[in-house]
Amino acid sequence: MCEEHSKYNIDSKSINRIMDFEIIKEVIEVAVNYGLKEIIPSTMGEPLLYKNFIDLINLIKRDDLKLNLTTNGTFPRLGVKKWANIILPVATDVKISINGASKEVNESVMDGINFENQINNIKEFIRIRDNVRRKGTNFPTITLQTTFMEKNLNEMVDLLRTAIKLNVDRFKGHHLWVTHPELKDQSLKSNESTIKKWNGIVKKIIQIAENERLKDGNKIIIDNIYPMSSSDKELLIPNNFLCPFLGREAWIAWDGTFNVCCAPDTLRKTFGYYGNIKEEKFMNLWNSDKYRQLFENWGTYQVCKICNMRRPLNKTRVCNND
Repeated sequence: MCEEHSKYNIDSKSINRIMDFEIIKEVIEVAVNYGLKEIIPSTMGEPLLYKNFIDLINLIKRDDLKLNLTTNGTFPRLGVKKWANIILPVATDVKISINGASKEVNESVMDGINFENQINNIKEFIRIRDNVRRKGTNFPTITLQTTFMEKNLNEMVDLLRTAIKLNVDRFKGHHLWVTHPELKDQSLKSNESTIKKWNGIVKKIIQIAENERLKDGNKIIIDNIYPMSSSDKELLIPNNFLCPFLGREAWIAWDGTFNVCCAPDTLRKTFGYYGNIKEEKFMNLWNSDKYRQLFENWGTYQVCKICNMRRPLNKTRVCNND
C-alpha cells in the first residue's frame, strides 16, 4: 500500500529520500519552546532503519519529550530486545503494523515479512513493556495497526482476537488509500456490498472488544473502527467526522517541506504549497495566514471529504495520541 515503496510504484525515482538530521534538530529545538510534546517518526518506510534514530531518541530524552512510533515489527539492525529497551522508556504508544491473522494473508500484503518472526517479536516487545511498567519509569501502550482492505477483511475478527491474546492495549486501523491503480478493487468503499460486509465486521469487533478481556481484565481499546454509510453516491465521510491533525500535528517531509497532513502525496498537493523549513523558520510556517486559512476551511476540500483518517467529534482530542 505504500506510495513510495510499493511494488506497484514502477515510476519510483532513485532519489535519496532520507531526512538530513539537521532538519529534525532545527524543528525540535524551535518547537519545544512552543508546546511540542511528542515526536512521530512516520511514513515512507521503516523508521528503525534511519541511521540517526538513536540521535533522535537522545533529543527526545534531552527535551523531556515522548516518542509515538509506527513500526513493522521486524526491529531491524538492533533486534527486538535492544530496540524495546531503547524505545519503551520514552514512548507513549508503539503501533506495530500487521495485516492478517494468518501467515498467508499477512505475508501477501506485507512483502518480505515473516509472520512467525513478527508475532514472536511482538510477544517479546510486550514482555519488555510490562517490565518497564512495573519499574514505574514509563507507561507505554502497544497497538496492533492494520489497513482495512478486501484482501484481509475476513481476518479482522481473528486479528482482533490475536491482539487480545497477545495482550496489546489497542487495536487500530484505517481504510486503504488507493495509491496505485492496482489497489482500486481492494477498497472497501467501492460498492454497497463491501460496505455492508465491513459494517457487519465492525459490529462483531465491537462485541468482541466488549466481551473478551485482556489479562488484567481490562477491555482492549478499539480505535478508528466505525460503520460506513452508503447513502451518499460518492460514499463521503459523515460531516461530523473531523480532522484530528490540522493545528495539532506538523508533518515535515524528508526534504524539509511543510506537509499539512498525512494524505498520499498526490492528494495532499492539491492543498497547495506551504513552504520549506530550509527557506523559512518552522514557526513562521506553522503560524502563516495560508496554513490558518486551511485550518479554518479544511472541510471544503475534496481531499478532506474522502479522508480515511477523520474521526467522530467525540473521538477527536486536542492532545492526539495517533
